[in-house]
Amino acid sequence: MKKIFFVIAGLLILLMAGAGGWFVMKSNASLGKNAEDSGHYIGASVRWDPLADNEKYKDLLVEEFSSLTVENEMKMEAVQPEPGSYSFQKADDIVETAEQNGMKVRGHPLVWGEALPDWVHEKVVDEQSAKAVLKDHVQAMAGHYSGRVQEWDVVNEAWNDDGSYRETIWFEYIGPEYIPLAFEWAREADPEAKLYYNDYGNEMKNEKTDAMFEALSRWKNDGVPIDGIGMQTHIDAADPRFSREKMQENFKRWEAAGFETAVTEMDVKLQNLDAPREERLQAQADIYADVTSVCMEETSCSGLTVWGVGDAESWVTGQESESGEPLLFDSSWEMKPAYDRMKRTFIFNHIL
Repeated sequence: MKKIFFVIAGLLILLMAGAGGWFVMKSNASLGKNAEDSGHYIGASVRWDPLADNEKYKDLLVEEFSSLTVENEMKMEAVQPEPGSYSFQKADDIVETAEQNGMKVRGHPLVWGEALPDWVHEKVVDEQSAKAVLKDHVQAMAGHYSGRVQEWDVVNEAWNDDGSYRETIWFEYIGPEYIPLAFEWAREADPEAKLYYNDYGNEMKNEKTDAMFEALSRWKNDGVPIDGIGMQTHIDAADPRFSREKMQENFKRWEAAGFETAVTEMDVKLQNLDAPREERLQAQADIYADVTSVCMEETSCSGLTVWGVGDAESWVTGQESESGEPLLFDSSWEMKPAYDRMKRTFIFNHIL
């Protein structure tokens, strides 16, 4: 009996040692590798200037992430400064970086009511001209990147918080039908890419999400090629409305209706949270872990994208507050607690 006990004890020690070695190996692997092992991607939005000028920025991007989203260089004002005259070079450079490093590419966005060149407001004067301009742009972009962009944010931010449609130039002249038309035009130009609707404030159920769900589900049931829903997930750590459970409930609703889902622009800003910095960073890490676990537990969720590589080049730092610190790497490009919690969430959810 004593011999059997020591044999079992020895086996347990070996198993524990093996598990410990496995965990060390996983912990030393990149965030992107751990995400891929779990069947997901982890991406970051990318801008051309720091990619070209900042070696640390580029190194972190290609070492830690498995996907990228083109942050500004595919917006209409950047890529079509004059009617019918396209300038793809900067967006091409970013896509080539992804291809050279085996990364997925998310294109962003084909249709938005903002970031438009001035000429659009001169050339678009009625429904016919609006459709002509929009179709040309959607198909030129989707066609140029066909086979190179795996997911497109086809339409971006079409609803207000109260569930009404945003008064964009496309809505003014075409009405809400510009949304399904954009998806149909994109599918004609690129039969393979996943086509997403993308918005902010839609990670949980609310008036906006309910209106969005009704319209997008109806169009999808009518045959419009809407593959997925992008939840931007810009979160204020001081906002008590965020709930992991409510987020998961919302993801399940979209999944039941036949949509894929993705977290597309995540950041967690801290400037409004009244607490010592270390506590704020831990609160941020908790939220990143919660969102990651929701995505991993829902089969519809393809992956997560954070809106920037590090705090130094975040839109929050530039537009709101230097104390926002919303991303996984700080202004010195060092890992924050949120990075570690996100990685551990990928590891442990993969085990379970």
